[in-house]
Amino acid sequence: MPKPHRERKDHGLRYLFDEVPNPSPRVFGVPCPERVEVLSPVIPLLETKAVVVDGLLRGVDDGSIWSLEFEMGSPDHCRLIEHHTAVARAYPGAQVETVVFWGRDRSGPHVLRCGRASLEAHQVFLAAMDGDGELRRLRRVVAEGRALTSGDILLLATLPLMHHGQATWNVVEAAAPLAAGLPPNLERGVVSAMGALAYSALKPEERPFLLEVLGRMPVGEELFEDLRAQGEARGEARGRHEGEITDRREAVLEVFILRFHAVPDAVRREVEAADRLDVLRAWHQAVVLAPDAQAAADAILARR
Repeated sequence: MPKPHRERKDHGLRYLFDEVPNPSPRVFGVPCPERVEVLSPVIPLLETKAVVVDGLLRGVDDGSIWSLEFEMGSPDHCRLIEHHTAVARAYPGAQVETVVFWGRDRSGPHVLRCGRASLEAHQVFLAAMDGDGELRRLRRVVAEGRALTSGDILLLATLPLMHHGQATWNVVEAAAPLAAGLPPNLERGVVSAMGALAYSALKPEERPFLLEVLGRMPVGEELFEDLRAQGEARGEARGRHEGEITDRREAVLEVFILRFHAVPDAVRREVEAADRLDVLRAWHQAVVLAPDAQAAADAILARR
C-alpha cells in the first residue's frame, strides 16, 4: 500500500496538471514542445497492476510523449527505468522522454542505471534553483497586476522544493497567496501540488509544521480530502467513506508518532475505533497543535 505522503504527492500533481493550461516544462529548461496536452498518468501493465507516473504529456505538434517524475528522496533508478519502459510500451512508435525533477539532491546529473539497464533522462535540479529570487519575481508579477503564465504557475507550485533561506513550511505560507488570483480550480491545483510536494520533501519530524500552515489556509483543511475524491473519480482509491476514515485515522496516528514518538495504547484503540470524519479531523488538528503528548492524548480520550 502506498505511503500517505506518496499518495498526496501523486494526487497533488495530478490535480495540478489537470488544471494548468498547457503545462509544458520548458520553463525549467527542458526541451519539451511548446504546446502539450495532458494524458492519463496511469499506465496499465496487467489486469491487476499499473504504473502511475507523476505527469504524462504529449506534444501537440510532434506526438512526442513526456513522462514527468518528481523524486523527493534517494534516487530509485529501477523504478524510474520501469516507468519509462512502461510508457514506451503504452505508446509504441512515439518518441518517449523522461524528465526527473530532483527535490533534495543538489549534485550533478545522475546516470540512471539498474543492473544492465540504463536511462538517459532529462534532469531538473529544483533544490539548486534560487527559490528566494523566484518568489520575489512572482510577487512582482502579481503586485503589478500581470497574469501568471503557465510557466509561472509551474514554478509557483514547485517553489517549496527550491533553495531558500527559510523553512519549507514558511515558503508555502508565503507563496500560496500568490495563487489567489487564479480561477478557483487552478488555485486549488497549485496549492494542492505545493503542499503535497513540500510534505513529501520534508523530514517526518518537520511535517506537522507544514500541516499546521495548510490548516490555516482557506483551501487547506479540505485539501487532501478533495484530492482523494479526485483519485476515486479515476477508480484509484478505495470506497470514499471507508477510504477517508482509514486515511484520517492513519494521519492522526502518524502525527502523534512524529511529534511525541509513541502512541499510548488507549489513544490508539480510540483512534482505530473512530468512524466519524469530523471527530478525526478535530483530533488531527488537536495533535498538531498540542503542546505535549499528554494534552494530545487528553484531547482524544475526552470523547469517551
